Amino acid sequence: MRRYIAILVLFCLLIPLSACKNSSINEMNDIGVNKNIISQRGFNVSSDSTVLDTSAKGTVFIKELEGKPEEAQIVAFIEIDPNDWGGVSFYITSDWNISNITSSYPGNESQMIPTDYIDTWTTAAPETEWSQRIEIGRDRNYSSTIGGTGTIVIDLFLDKEFAHKLETFNIMVAVGSNEKEGVKVVETDSTRISIPLTND
Repeated sequence: MRRYIAILVLFCLLIPLSACKNSSINEMNDIGVNKNIISQRGFNVSSDSTVLDTSAKGTVFIKELEGKPEEAQIVAFIEIDPNDWGGVSFYITSDWNISNITSSYPGNESQMIPTDYIDTWTTAAPETEWSQRIEIGRDRNYSSTIGGTGTIVIDLFLDKEFAHKLETFNIMVAVGSNEKEGVKVVETDSTRISIPLTND
């Protein structure tokens, strides 16, 4: 009889423990997916006009804070041909500021430091549409590069000065290089991504 009582007590103790375990699992799985994402758009550009095998493929995410679009994130997988000194470039308008860049290019080789293969440029000219440029894998000596692959994440935040009048998020992604009649040409192929920020 005591044995049955002990089993019954043990069974009663296991029920709340099981409920607590399931509750904990549910809380752990309650993770936001695409939190604050209000729009997204993919892009894909390759150096098709050349013999090079350089490309950038990814997605642009627009995030809102307090009901307004205030942040953007560009996530791209890039591949740069070893003979392409032009690499991949991202052009940003003056409405947005770069807060962070994360890169794994040119790959997993331990001796390669990703920050050595990224340059950022800014212009103060107000009439210029593209005020910022991010270059990955570009060699300004016009020689072959090491080439490679990697993932690029660019985080942007909206300049408060333009927040009330901005209707579209625009970027341009360019790839490739070539030489025509002795003239070096960079960014032989490009694509423009435009995402409406209003529902009007």
